Amino acid sequence: MKPLLIDEVKQALRAKLKTELKKGLITGVRTDSRQVKAGELFVALRGEHFDGHEFLEQAIANGARAIVVDRNVPVPPSAKNGAVSILKVDDCVEALGSLARFYRRQLLRSVRVIAVTGSNGKTTTREMIYHTLSKYKKGHRSPHNFNNAVGVPLTLFGIEPDHEFVVVEIGTNSRGEVGALSRIVEPDVAVITHVGPTHLEGLGDIDGVSVEKVSIVAGLRDHGVVVCGMEHEGTLERLQALGQPLITFGVNPAADVCAQKVVWEQGRLSFETNDGCPVHLPMGGVHNVKNALAALAVSRRLGLTNQQVAYALADFAAVQGRMHYHNVNNIVIIDDSYNANPASMDAALTELCQHRQAGRRILVCGDMCELGDASEAYHRALGEKVASASVDLLLTVGPQAALTASAALESGMGKSRIQRAVSSKRLARLIKSMIRDEDVILVKGSRAMELEQVVEALKRYRGGRPRVARMGVGQSVPHAPGARTVKLHV
Repeated sequence: MKPLLIDEVKQALRAKLKTELKKGLITGVRTDSRQVKAGELFVALRGEHFDGHEFLEQAIANGARAIVVDRNVPVPPSAKNGAVSILKVDDCVEALGSLARFYRRQLLRSVRVIAVTGSNGKTTTREMIYHTLSKYKKGHRSPHNFNNAVGVPLTLFGIEPDHEFVVVEIGTNSRGEVGALSRIVEPDVAVITHVGPTHLEGLGDIDGVSVEKVSIVAGLRDHGVVVCGMEHEGTLERLQALGQPLITFGVNPAADVCAQKVVWEQGRLSFETNDGCPVHLPMGGVHNVKNALAALAVSRRLGLTNQQVAYALADFAAVQGRMHYHNVNNIVIIDDSYNANPASMDAALTELCQHRQAGRRILVCGDMCELGDASEAYHRALGEKVASASVDLLLTVGPQAALTASAALESGMGKSRIQRAVSSKRLARLIKSMIRDEDVILVKGSRAMELEQVVEALKRYRGGRPRVARMGVGQSVPHAPGARTVKLHV
């Protein structure tokens, strides 16, 4: 972080002093008192199960130079000697965002900010953009899932003076969040990966999702540009109505950045851009072609050539929990367990059904959360798709995914090919007894389902036939392996 004067921090936050204003520089910003280092600012956030105001002494002991509070707490004895400045604001979360915006503006000339939002593909696209640009430039990106009102500001504070770019992931589960975060990061490039049914409890319907994602333009800087997928017409119409400079991507030939000649092979993808550049991705998931196109569009905007981007993407590694392939003792595990919504579940099911192998295709399906009143309809529709797809065994976890199992049964999938589990923990104990050599197992569900437990159990598979006949299974049909040309939906 580029150091800030304590007085600059006070002015940016319009804070009131509870102690003497200490001279000096702020060299970092923390919201966890345990992580505070000498010279840093501690912001005392409050959550459902914690209150940072209870840990002021710890922050001071660790060397905090200043502390931001939004409660009238007593000044700690260790702060009364002028060793630390305590600044009072109305709301610590808002103060964190205000300070992050101030810091971002100190870096206008040196750092290009890329903001990424979307119903699916945010994290993979963020990582692809960072992976590509970092081959040629020095930069930073959101760590882990830092995509909310706390994580986004902390991402910005991670920018160093010598960085040339930062890729910021912006998430939402209720109206107004994307626009508010965009106003903090003030992006030079705003990316909308995809618009689909997700977080419907807070956003209402797909139209509400579109409105929320389009609000990423709220903070777009002058001469900034929006990079957007072609799938959702309403989103493109909204962007065009706003008059924002727009770069489109997709498999639609009308897209500015388009993929053609898409070829899928187990765990690998290749395609050509519409201007003839070959691109190879060492990962599965045909939907990742679109994520790569978004990264290509952004990277070209920041001065890279097609060839430079293709070279960088050739060694991109799939993000853990997102279409991540594991080959373990004669089985293939497709770990897509990090999250799920109807669109991403459809894409994952397509990936599973692409496989041609001697064993079975097994779907471990968890609940898709936050779908509101539409949840039952989406889960039952998934069951109908599974029944008509090339899935040999369906294992569900959770009450909503049980509806998927019921719909699959009603749609003609044999009872012996379906099993329900009440929890991921229980399925993790049983699953090794259900699989056999050459099986391909896709694991997917919302984060709350904790399906990574199932993935970890599968990684301990030692090969051979099932030890216990827990359930009947359909007969597998051998298929010839090999590459296949695939057609993506436009």
